Amino acid sequence: MVKRKNAWYFLTKIKKRRIRKALSQSITESRILRDEYIRSIKLTGDLPNTRQTDEKPLFGELVEKWHKIMVKKVRPSTMIDYKSAMNTYILPRFGNTPIIDIAYLDVEEMISELECSAKRINNILIPLRSVFKLAHRNKYINENIMLLVDNHKISKAKIMPLSMDEVHLFLDNVNSFYKPFFTVAFFTGMRGGEMSALKWSNIHLDTRKIDIVETRVYGEEGRPKTEGSFRTIDMLPMVHSAFQEQAARTRLRSKYAFLNFDDKPVDVETLRKTAWTAGLNASKIEYRPMIQTRHTFATLMISAGENLGWVQRMLGHSSLKMIVEKYYAYIPNMTHNDGSRFVEEYEHRAEKRAPKGPQAAL
Repeated sequence: MVKRKNAWYFLTKIKKRRIRKALSQSITESRILRDEYIRSIKLTGDLPNTRQTDEKPLFGELVEKWHKIMVKKVRPSTMIDYKSAMNTYILPRFGNTPIIDIAYLDVEEMISELECSAKRINNILIPLRSVFKLAHRNKYINENIMLLVDNHKISKAKIMPLSMDEVHLFLDNVNSFYKPFFTVAFFTGMRGGEMSALKWSNIHLDTRKIDIVETRVYGEEGRPKTEGSFRTIDMLPMVHSAFQEQAARTRLRSKYAFLNFDDKPVDVETLRKTAWTAGLNASKIEYRPMIQTRHTFATLMISAGENLGWVQRMLGHSSLKMIVEKYYAYIPNMTHNDGSRFVEEYEHRAEKRAPKGPQAAL
């Protein structure tokens, strides 16, 4: 017997046919019915009015087949997320249920009980939809109920960029070991995974260019997020200086540009919990996700009047429309396209911050 929600079910096999019979919500009544079914099988070799379910696998059995197929089709980091969704939320609910018996309402009830963000719920539904699609194409089910299940509406992520002064304050207070990393993050707009996978072979100090060709997610290296994410970006002066400092630390002992204290490529999530959070706290800056380094780059450049096409190329966005929609509030008159306008503003502020006169010797 197995329990599903508030009811007990009797599962068995008769002549290679899988049988599933509803029993009762009461454990006592369920045991009585179970014993009657067992006696019937012993006497007649069958149960009356049972639906044959041969060729109709349990959901968990089909997931095993689906996994063998998908593991060769998707990126390792994507498969890790799929497996997490399956093992944490889906299989405990439907693993021992014949897929033909899973109804639309069953899925909606599962969704209603999830204590996750809308984005996470939508991500959980992706592998579930994929399994049902496979089942439908192989005629295990007559109807794909997942076509009826809608995604949850996701609110736009809040943009909380740092101002120029806050960037300087953060870089003054963050652990000096990671200062080059965050300097590059703030002034290139690179994604954390792209920086984690960045190798010296793709950093060109002489031409001041950086090739973005890989990313690292959950410790696995692979292709960047989208085709547009493959790109060559410009190295602004403060980024060039940061790489020169970092080269003295890591270039002769690792192919990776950014290492942690254990000489391994930096892990973005670990960095967020340690250096990033500590740097914000020391600077008395309100906490925000580390992805805001990317938003900070975009808003600083756009506010300085840099060309939107140049900002788009630096970020690796697929369209200019994404830039306009996301950063509309920061767009002034656009006249520059090489970072020079921003560098001018950056150096002007640096001069204002530098000690003057006799104080410089103190």
